[in-house]
Formats: sequence, structure tokens, C-alpha cells
Amino acid sequence: MNHQNQVRCLFWVFITALIIPVLIPGMLWSEESDTLKIYNSTVTFKHFDYALYADHTMKSYNPDSITDTVFPVQVIENKYLKVTLLPKFGGRILSIIYKPTGHEQLYQNPMGTPYGIGEGNFYYNWLMVYGGIFPTFPEPEHGKTWCLPWKSRISVQSKDEIAVEMSFTDNIARTGAVPGRFTKGKTGITCVATVTVYKDKPYVKLRIKLINPQKKTVNYEYWTCTTLAPGSEPGKTISPPNSEIVVPVRKVKVKDDWWPWMGTVEKRAGGPHIFNYQKLALFSNWADMGIAYAYPDMEKEWWGVINHRNEEGIFRIANNRQYTPGVKFWTWGYRQGSSADPRRFGDARRPYIELWAGNSREFFKNAQMAAGEEKTWDEYYIPTVGLSKVTYANLNALVYLDVMKDRAKNQFNFTAKVFTTRLDEMMNLNLKLTGKKNYDLATKNFVGDPTETSVLSVSKSAGSIAAGKYSYEMILQSATGDILAKAAIPFEIR
Repeated sequence: MNHQNQVRCLFWVFITALIIPVLIPGMLWSEESDTLKIYNSTVTFKHFDYALYADHTMKSYNPDSITDTVFPVQVIENKYLKVTLLPKFGGRILSIIYKPTGHEQLYQNPMGTPYGIGEGNFYYNWLMVYGGIFPTFPEPEHGKTWCLPWKSRISVQSKDEIAVEMSFTDNIARTGAVPGRFTKGKTGITCVATVTVYKDKPYVKLRIKLINPQKKTVNYEYWTCTTLAPGSEPGKTISPPNSEIVVPVRKVKVKDDWWPWMGTVEKRAGGPHIFNYQKLALFSNWADMGIAYAYPDMEKEWWGVINHRNEEGIFRIANNRQYTPGVKFWTWGYRQGSSADPRRFGDARRPYIELWAGNSREFFKNAQMAAGEEKTWDEYYIPTVGLSKVTYANLNALVYLDVMKDRAKNQFNFTAKVFTTRLDEMMNLNLKLTGKKNYDLATKNFVGDPTETSVLSVSKSAGSIAAGKYSYEMILQSATGDILAKAAIPFEIR
């Protein structure tokens, strides 16, 4: 090779080295195998040292000693997700990494500390947070099983889907060490939590099955606890202050009798403890720890959290009206969580957002299972990219609709943003106004992309729309004409 060719070769090597790091995320991860797989691994949970009695209550602890517990885990991967399951500590989904961004969606505690010891707040009279998504039953708060091993097995393994079943039967009898307000006793209820990952889907399915084998009605509580920190760097999970708790309710019931600050943030909206839900949607407005509940019920199928630092989110889709009408909000407070020292024993404050989905409406409000009854429902957890708000969501797509008036130009700007789970599929997005007169606004064909939201915007002069009330509608269809999602917001021109 002559000198001139050597120079050219070195030049292109240099240019390639500059270009590759700034390629879009999709180009970086798309070369990975799309094979669905499951394998065994381990995780290490660092925490303060402690010892328990046989009934799982606190025997002793050492505030000067930090230890590691190594847990076996199962990891399921497809092209889009890396999902870590931890059956041996509460039957939980510990981690969901969204490969197109490389970011973690769930919170994991960097240092576990026992807290609330002897305060009567939890079933075993203490608690220690690890994180993830996990079932809590049959008692309120974190239930009985958050620190206990669940049985697990691979229930489905094919080229198209892998499912792992984790199960626990409540045969735990109440002891004198249990605080008095935990009254359910030994319910005999079995909870089966089955986690499924599909070869070509960017979401996780969690099927919950509750079984009452007894010949009598049983009082219980069931909640799915989610500790959320979407868009986080793996190993450094946090919710930044501008994270938004996106729950489609207008009112909440808050525990301002416990935390008076909660009664100063929103406007009152009815009876005792009922407030509008606006400012509490922003994590930075949580001045301290607190509890709120969706009021009166959760009727829509979706809720989640968006990290506005990078506009990444995670959303839960489920039949809330029928099965999980209760939604509980909890945070430690942003400043308290972000300023806490994890290495200080007993300081459990952390910067993340907890949302809970319940069979009942509030903690310490019974749900019931009839003799021999079974309850089964599905929860889907979907990472999102590029959405700042959500108007509508289902398993196919999450949608944000917006109308802005440009007074200088006397026109309206209609926008639709769609993040779809139908990846690599051709779809059609159609926008229209329906009312006394109907207007076709715009249409667009696009292919589902895991790295970005599809946007369709159109402007229409105010004079071209007849006065009246309208529905601004979006219809998302497959290439064969099947309707995948429909969303609408009111629009009026005078």
C-alpha cells in the first residue's frame, strides 16, 4: 500500500470512529439477535446486616455492618427487553431494561435498610425496600410475602414466548408479634404471578391469578406494587424532579390528616381529604412523604410515569374497572429522597415513585373472594420513548392529542403523537374533526419504530372551520384496516 492510500485508509478509520458513537440508538441495537432466550444469573443485594425469627419478625440488626445477599435470578431477553425475575425475594420483576435506549424502567435500592421496626406499620413490624414490580397480599401495605421465597417454574418456552410462573400460598398464621390492625390471618389464598415475554413485543405481560380454595368467603387485600424510575441508567436508578405521575383522574383522596402539606398543594374538590389532581402529578411538588388514592375509582385502563429529563416512560395497561380499581400514590418526597444517605441505617428515603394497583380502593379496605373463587387478570408494562403526555393508551399504542391556537396566524395547529408497540409494521394514522360538519385533517403512513414517537401535525385556518363543538379524533389502523387505537379530545370554535 502506497503512502497516499495509507493516508486515505487512516482517514476513513478516523471518520468511522467519530460516526459510530453518535449513531441513533436503533442502529446500535438493531444488530443484536432477535432470538428469545431465558437463562439463569445472580444479583447482589447490598444491605445492613440483620437476623429474623422464624416468623420473619426482626430478631437483631447491626447498624455498623453492611453485607451482601446473592440471589439467583432468571433473565428473559428478546430484541427489545431484558427482564430480570427474582422469585426468591417476594416473587418480583426486579428489572426491565429497554434495549433501544439502554435504560432501566424500574427502581432498585442501592442499599437496603430495615426501617419502621416496632412501629406497627407493616405485617412483620418492619420493612426493607428492594424495588421492582411485585404482588402484595393478603394483608395491606406490603403484605406478608415481600421478603419470602416464591416457588417458580418455566411454564412456557417456545420460539415465540417464554413464561415464568411464580406462586405463593398464604398458609402463614398470625402471631402475637403481628401488629393488631393486620387482621386477615391465614387465608389459604394462592397467588400465581406469571411473567411472559414475547419474541417480537416490547412489553412485559404479568398475569395475576388468585385462588381461594376454602369453602367460605375470605377477606383479603391484593395490590401490585410498582417502584418506577423510567429512563434511568442501570445501576443508578432515580426519578428526577420533573418526573410526572401520569394517572388519568381528576381527583385524589389524600392523607392530609397524616401529612398536612398534602392539603396545601391542590384545591379542595368535595368532601374531607378530596382534592383536584394536578400539581401532585409532578414529583418535585411532593414536599415530603405522602399517600394519595385515585378518587373515586380507576376506570381507564392505563397509568404510568414519564421522566421528562429524557421523555422516557413506563405505563401499565390492565382492566382496572373490573379488577384493579384502586390506585395508591406514594413517594418519599423528591428532596427527601434525593438527599438521603443510603449508608445511614434506618434512613429508607429514596428518589423513586411508587404506584399500586389494588383489588380494593384503599389500604385496610377489604376485598373479598367467595368460596372456591378464582380471579385472573393481565397487566402489561410498556416502556415509551418521546411522549411528554398521554391522552389515551392501550396495548397497541400510547397517544397524545393536542390543539394549539396560533393567534398571529389565526389558525389552529392539530398534533398527534403515537408510540406504538406494533413494531416494524406499516400503519395508517388519520386525524379528523367530527361535529355538525366533519373535516378530514391529515393522514400518514408509518412504520412502528422502537426508538421514537411518530408525529403528525397539521394547521387549519380558523375561518375554514364552522363554529361549533367538535371531537378531535385520531384513528390508528393496521395495513389491513383493523383499528388499533382510537382517541379523541373535545374541540370548540366560536
